Amino acid sequence: MIHLKPICFALLVSISISLAQQSPQGSGDLRTQNEMEKSERETPSRTKNILYSLILPGAGQWAMGYKGRAKFFMGTEFLLWVGYFGTQSYANVIQRDYHSYASVHAGVNTAQKDEQYWIDIGSADNIYDFNEQRLRDRNKEALYPEGAINYWQWDSKDSRRYYNNLRVKEHNWERRATFVVGAFVLNRLVSAIDVVRIIRKENKSQKNQTSHLHFNYKTTPTGAGVVNLNLTMNW
Repeated sequence: MIHLKPICFALLVSISISLAQQSPQGSGDLRTQNEMEKSERETPSRTKNILYSLILPGAGQWAMGYKGRAKFFMGTEFLLWVGYFGTQSYANVIQRDYHSYASVHAGVNTAQKDEQYWIDIGSADNIYDFNEQRLRDRNKEALYPEGAINYWQWDSKDSRRYYNNLRVKEHNWERRATFVVGAFVLNRLVSAIDVVRIIRKENKSQKNQTSHLHFNYKTTPTGAGVVNLNLTMNW
């Protein structure tokens, strides 16, 4: 006659030992298969979300389902682009204005002139005064050939002063465009940092919701073996 109690007892002990050996920490705590698969599946995609937000602010939040946060960063990006193009366009308008003004009030030939020329014509009433000052400074490299192509002669000091004010105004608007470029970079960094914060928050939440399956073997005073099965779920 086969005795079932010793067989069952041996079987349970064998299962308990096998499970204990498979536990990575030796404590009998087992991570569920679904949690492992979910972690393996989500980790790469979450890392990509950081890259998405560096390319387009808010894209990472949108991919993770945080539409409200995504709209904030995308809206900021849109406004920055509007500001950038508006600033650059207005600076170009002012530049065309002072080119035309110099042509009318100083007789400047506007064709094929570099930025330095437009600076220099605002520093002297005419090309002759400018060249004389360069000779006094012993800076012959800065001299302009006194021909029609480089000629200028302001009709009044007020006209030259107004021209310089236009140039300063254009320069200030170009600086504003530079600040907007810095805001582009900042918006991307803040968006990427926000994605990292979301990932950490979700990871912490998942750790608090993990389930553990625990086996425990005991012997009673009578010598019988007892196996306890405990399922712990943290929510």
